[in-house]
Amino acid sequence: MEIIKASIDHLESVYKLLCELENDLLDKNDFSKIYKHNIKNDDVHYVLAVNDLNIIGFASLHIQKLLHHCSTIGEIQEIIVAKEQQGLGVGAMLFEELKKIATTNKCIQLEVCCNLARENSHKFYLKQGMKKSHYKFTYRLA
Repeated sequence: MEIIKASIDHLESVYKLLCELENDLLDKNDFSKIYKHNIKNDDVHYVLAVNDLNIIGFASLHIQKLLHHCSTIGEIQEIIVAKEQQGLGVGAMLFEELKKIATTNKCIQLEVCCNLARENSHKFYLKQGMKKSHYKFTYRLA
């Protein structure tokens, strides 16, 4: 298995994984627009876990310069491993790659927000050495 940088050619595979993550059929047109926009953005990093030419995992990192940190932060937006590949260390490999990208971009910290219902994800992030130190509040506008 290897970790590679995602490209525009991987849109369909990433779409399927994100639908699995959200347990929903995402709007394909909107998804495609955002993916194509972000893939060109130097502050957005998409990586894939590939095994025998099969894409089995995806992760994304957004680099942000935040005033309240007076520095650069890497925020993990998604990590998803195909259900049949979970528990085999794929997620940990993706996480390690995001750490490398964050370090290369001089980030002082990695952050991730995670839905309260995703208890297995909480355990995963704690196992990777992350600390549960913040709350995230949301307000639905649409």
